[in-house]
Amino acid sequence: MGEPRVVVVGGTGFYGRYVVDDLLRQPQVAVTVVARRRPAAAFDSPRVDWAIADHADVRSLARIVKGAAAVVHCAGPFQSMEPGGTPPWGPLRAALAAGVPYVDICEDRAFRRGALALARSASVPVLTGASVVPGLQALLVADMVRGLQRVDAIRCAAAPDTRRHRGPAMFAAMLHGAGLRFEAPRGGVPTVVHGWSEPEWVRFPPPIGRRLVHQVYEMADLDVLPDLFGARTVSFKAGSEFPVLNRALGAFAAVRARTGRPRRPQEWTSVVRGLSWLAGRAGDEAGAFMVEITGDRDGRTVTRRVGMTARRHGGRMPALLAGIAVERLLTGRLKAAGAVPLDRWLPPSELYAALLERDIRLWTSSDDDWHPHSLPSRLVGAAP
Repeated sequence: MGEPRVVVVGGTGFYGRYVVDDLLRQPQVAVTVVARRRPAAAFDSPRVDWAIADHADVRSLARIVKGAAAVVHCAGPFQSMEPGGTPPWGPLRAALAAGVPYVDICEDRAFRRGALALARSASVPVLTGASVVPGLQALLVADMVRGLQRVDAIRCAAAPDTRRHRGPAMFAAMLHGAGLRFEAPRGGVPTVVHGWSEPEWVRFPPPIGRRLVHQVYEMADLDVLPDLFGARTVSFKAGSEFPVLNRALGAFAAVRARTGRPRRPQEWTSVVRGLSWLAGRAGDEAGAFMVEITGDRDGRTVTRRVGMTARRHGGRMPALLAGIAVERLLTGRLKAAGAVPLDRWLPPSELYAALLERDIRLWTSSDDDWHPHSLPSRLVGAAP
């Protein structure tokens, strides 16, 4: 038998490249990168080959993925940029047609809902949302809620690095979501908020420290975390290391929420991306992510926090779970057909061990201080 082949759709993008790099950690894996065009900067590995196709071309994709061990969809943006438009489900449809296991790094609410509907008749595993949101959130919270009788709030925040330049898809999604209204649970009540609102300062583990963050646009955690854990409040916020940029985006979002203009802010993607590149020349490449849960244990309010940091390539965090999931697919530890439950496919000790192997530092906190941890099996169990 030959070496297993994994197809990465969108493998030339910012997160797609991190996924490919992670897959190449496994010495017996070959990777086929699917993109609209071959990039100038190719991967320096003889185990990577290329295929040219659009992510909406299901027939071409089905031919490319036939016989593969897995398909990983990284070709964002996962949001439809037009009202009533169709999210990019092409790679999932192609994987289902070819009978190949599927993973994506989608964070979008509407995309995941549609992917779950498509997965109902799947004969292979379908893991949608294998990103920080909602995949990593669900796995961390599933461990953090042990011993709690009720979960009142789940608050998550990300501090992405600014040094590494993102692709246009991320900026298009960010601008599209800024100012758009959606419902989020606040105290058990569906509350109308808008993308890039509710600013607050959050303290991340070292070396990040305090950072100004805003409520991100409509994402899949708003469905997943209340459904799995009964959380009455859910928020996911993010912000760069430059408060002035965060405030500027928040002000833009507030104006758009009130006026509805500009109607197509994603048309400014190239301009905003260029400004971000300039700011990033003075930025850092460290990144962080944290989860805080508040709940009830025997009539007492309990707060627990878990954090993770990367001193280098902080932007790779949304790509970590996809590589871990493919490892489990290739070893037969992830094989049940249909939609994979986000909170149960990976035991906590194995998650923490996999993160440590990828140079991610783990932290816990039950007060104002962060404490480093290196023993995966005790990471959350040590929290009160």
